[in-house]
Amino acid sequence: MILQCLVVEAAEHVRSDSGVGQDAAREHLLKLSKELEPTEAWNVVKAECFAWLCDNLAIDVSPLDWFPSFACWDRYSRPMSPVLWRRNDEIGRKFYPEMLPRMQKGNEQGRWMIWKDFDHIIPEWDKVLPLGFPGMKKRLLSNWQEEKPYYRAEKIAAEAIGRLLDRLVLLGDLRLSSSVSCPFARIDRLSKQVASLKRLREGAPRTAYDVMQFIYLYFVLSEHFEAVQARSLSIIDKTLWPYYRADLAAGRTTEAEFREQFRHFLWQWGSIDNYWGQPVTMGGTKSDGSTEYNPLSSVILDVMDECALPTPKFHLKIADNTPDAILRKALDMSRRHRPLSFVGEKPTRSVLEHLGYDSEAARRFVTKGCYEFTTPEAGNQLGGGHPNLLWDIATLLGDAKEGRFAAASFEDFKREYLRRVSATCAEVRDFFFVFEQHLDDVNPALVASLAGEYSVKTGKDALANGTRTGNNTQILLSGFGTSVDALLSVKEIVYEKRELSLGELGKLMAANWKGREDLRLRMLRSRRKWGNNDADANALGAEIAKTLSSVLNGRPNSRGGKFEMSGHNARQFIVEARKTGATPDGRKAGEEFSKNLSPTMGADTEGVTALISTLGSLDSRDFPGDFPLDVMLLPYTVAGDKGLEAMKSLLFQYYANGGLMIQFNVFDAEELKDAQLHPEKYENLQVRVCGWNVRWNDLPKVEQDAYIRRAEEIGR
Repeated sequence: MILQCLVVEAAEHVRSDSGVGQDAAREHLLKLSKELEPTEAWNVVKAECFAWLCDNLAIDVSPLDWFPSFACWDRYSRPMSPVLWRRNDEIGRKFYPEMLPRMQKGNEQGRWMIWKDFDHIIPEWDKVLPLGFPGMKKRLLSNWQEEKPYYRAEKIAAEAIGRLLDRLVLLGDLRLSSSVSCPFARIDRLSKQVASLKRLREGAPRTAYDVMQFIYLYFVLSEHFEAVQARSLSIIDKTLWPYYRADLAAGRTTEAEFREQFRHFLWQWGSIDNYWGQPVTMGGTKSDGSTEYNPLSSVILDVMDECALPTPKFHLKIADNTPDAILRKALDMSRRHRPLSFVGEKPTRSVLEHLGYDSEAARRFVTKGCYEFTTPEAGNQLGGGHPNLLWDIATLLGDAKEGRFAAASFEDFKREYLRRVSATCAEVRDFFFVFEQHLDDVNPALVASLAGEYSVKTGKDALANGTRTGNNTQILLSGFGTSVDALLSVKEIVYEKRELSLGELGKLMAANWKGREDLRLRMLRSRRKWGNNDADANALGAEIAKTLSSVLNGRPNSRGGKFEMSGHNARQFIVEARKTGATPDGRKAGEEFSKNLSPTMGADTEGVTALISTLGSLDSRDFPGDFPLDVMLLPYTVAGDKGLEAMKSLLFQYYANGGLMIQFNVFDAEELKDAQLHPEKYENLQVRVCGWNVRWNDLPKVEQDAYIRRAEEIGR
């Protein structure tokens, strides 16, 4: 814990004499960009800003850490951000001024949530690592086209990265020359850090430590220097294993030293602490059918377990060939609240092949973001559009209240709902088609483009069709399960039991259930809901999925790729829910709705087997963006060796039903209530939110209450 504090301190307090801080850099870049923009292409303007950061930002190379630190570790105050916000406004006014008010109005209403996505680009790590930073520059120059500003911008960026490495090496050497009073272990750490930086300055990574250093530097340069997030840190055990094995054979390192280096590697993201976590993949299957898991995999899981950080989050590929020791270890960690997700290899590969990728590319798939998956060559899948599936239920009931809509049967009501929600999804899709044509006009991806073989050869920015395949755009559905519940509640109240007319139900929703708490509680506690393997709910969910799949999947986007439907909805189950009125399933105005493809919090009362069977009613090929399920389990049901076997059975049952990604929360209500009352006793307690982990004590009480409610319901 002491060393972790030192690492965070080193990240936050770089040498003040080594350059400017984050605030001063932000002010300077805004001024510099305004001076250059009238005479330079925009990608060159951004490259000059990037170069200024490389040359002037405060840095440190410290004996306290295995990795250097930079004065821009806070992504929410990145120096480049004001430059890009200004440019974004200019591009919007120039190219789609009539669209902006409609898009913004929908954001404010909660009808959808839309933003430009610069946070889901990943390099082809297997191709970039053999090059290193100097190799990427050399490849750029060998493809040089004088007339294109793209090449000038990329050269400016590549040369600036080299100068930054020079600065780090110089500062490290100065540190070494003045560190005679440091303990020997720290001098040894510092000298090895400087040696690694020198190797990366001259060529490709040569050791496992070099690889970690390269990945970290790549991330910081892309995320914090230029505001384009590298949303995966590679298939880490597969990537590091050949280097680590060679290091051991040559006597360059020991397992103990690697463990310390990897601990510091994880701490970098722990100190940055992006809310949604930084993804790392593990495992896979080789071309001969054997597993990619190796002896280093267990070491990596050990260190990750010891750190007990909510980030990075680890996506483990799971197949029949996954070593039992690895799977049991990971499941045990998961029931102790470590940030792990389990990805079914067979169903994921099946979805990718259904999309047209060959079996070899599908075998090598990587995970990124929260749950997304893609082939290594298709690392430019973006998202950011979240249509609220409950919005059109609310507007239908509002129209009925005002006498503008009537439906003689539930089939008529459902038909109009599907028409309206399809139109909403189509409108979100069309927004993206327009503004994604100008992503590189706003934020050209300098580092990702430099790393991309296809980008460098064609002179196309990574955000402008600059990858060979998979320039796809994901539309992420919000409130899927709660929409199923709300529709079934309309069916019961209005058309089966005829307790209220459609207009009267609309008035009750507008009044937030006032005066009918009896009806609200009955609908809230109904078992006829998504997640309970109810036949009506399953059929309705499948119909909604098929309908929206036909609106979104396979439609061309404006970057040479296609649109994809996703079951993941990030924080919109909270953000959009706050703007959404009461719904007929018993939910009050503003209360959260279902996240991902999971049930509404507390609605799955029939057990986890029923929940998994519910997801089996969907065709995961309708969700090529991702197909995630969050499962809450009571501790006693997964205790001991029998509990691990039960968790394994759940995994493989889910995969057999076509499910792709699954993660667990293992709690009982009493533990969570005690954690709410006595937070000081639960400093390290984590919960799985929606593709990432969060410390329990960092959650607002209203979100904590929702977890407690679900734990109480599954414990009944």
